[in-house]
Amino acid sequence: MKTNTLDFDAQALREKILDLAMHGKLVPQDPNDEPASVLLEKIKAEKEQLIKEKKIKKSKPLAPITDDEKPFDIPDSWEWVRLGDVGLLKNGKTPKKEDISSDNIYPYFKVKDMNNNNLYMENVKNWVGEKYSRQVMPKNTIIFPKNGGAILTAKKRILSQDSLVDLNTGGLIPYNDLNHKFIFYLFLSLDIKDFVKGSAVPTINSKKLKETLVPLPPLEEQSRIAAKIAQLFALLRKVESLLK
Repeated sequence: MKTNTLDFDAQALREKILDLAMHGKLVPQDPNDEPASVLLEKIKAEKEQLIKEKKIKKSKPLAPITDDEKPFDIPDSWEWVRLGDVGLLKNGKTPKKEDISSDNIYPYFKVKDMNNNNLYMENVKNWVGEKYSRQVMPKNTIIFPKNGGAILTAKKRILSQDSLVDLNTGGLIPYNDLNHKFIFYLFLSLDIKDFVKGSAVPTINSKKLKETLVPLPPLEEQSRIAAKIAQLFALLRKVESLLK
């Protein structure tokens, strides 16, 4: 019973740390930071350039955010956005067995490869070739289980290099003007149960996920928040290890 209690407390502390971070209460604000409103203009320009280069398709604009939707107050330099404003959601692709080898171009990961506790996906066993280049997700993409029971687990990771992931895995590709580690912790702070549909085979509702509201700090503060969360999570892991 003691071990279960310790595990539960550690998880509760992680959730509290993420909650404080997303409310703007984990690190102090710096008045010299460029506000998130300017950052959003840069993201908009980046999206327009990607559309112009035909790297992404032009999508229907996300609904404007009303004051009634905002769940809590955030610092003045922050902005409320929808998750689809900070990154692209992409589905994985399961390759044919004969296309998988140990000496190809792109790493290939399945949901079960997220079993280690590393932040980044680096343990590569399988690879695929150029044939799958259009389905490959870029480095720093946040990957997560999209179908099945693993949805409700803590399996969320970051790609350390351009990689292919299987059909049961989804990806959130942060825009280049953002701190991808902060976007990872932002994604981690969401209650994934809010986006699950179906009971026999649970599935992430991508449309609902894309439209959910998230707080966006200035870029410099994103870096400070990500560094502080990493520091506190590492301390929690050390305490857990000592207690066990």
